[in-house]
Amino acid sequence: MFKEKIQVLRNYGSQKRYYNEVIGYNSRLDELQAGVLNIKLRYLPKWTKERQEIGAHYLSALDRVGDLILPYTTEQATHVYHLFVVRTKYRDELHEFLTNIGIGSLIHYPIPPHLQEAYQNLGYKKGDFPIAEEIADTILSLPVYIGLEGKQIEHIAKKIKEFFLSK
Repeated sequence: MFKEKIQVLRNYGSQKRYYNEVIGYNSRLDELQAGVLNIKLRYLPKWTKERQEIGAHYLSALDRVGDLILPYTTEQATHVYHLFVVRTKYRDELHEFLTNIGIGSLIHYPIPPHLQEAYQNLGYKKGDFPIAEEIADTILSLPVYIGLEGKQIEHIAKKIKEFFLSK
């Protein structure tokens, strides 16, 4: 029982991904992982540049497709595209469509923080933060990883365009 409680606490307060039962932490980095990360940090500038190129390719390939809302970065900022998150009112349908044709996508954070069990004591209810709720209902993360090639992005974009032709 104690072991399970500690595991939940160190994993954001979750047993099930994105469902926070209690207020937790992100404390999963041990000494070995820290050592590996220390070496990987040398490659961060190169990987960031590659992710930015992937993001730019997606932005170009998905411009004005369906009702997609694409990531936006002001001229005074940069984006590392740790995730490439789009928004659409057809999120669940698009997610299912992509899954069925072998293209991975993820629904990150399907429940906004104010509706998580861990924060019920704050007294917020559905409707208190409508923008957060809309975002939670419409976001979908597309594949983005080091080594993702332009032809793969074009294939993903082509399939997303095909999906929106039926809408």
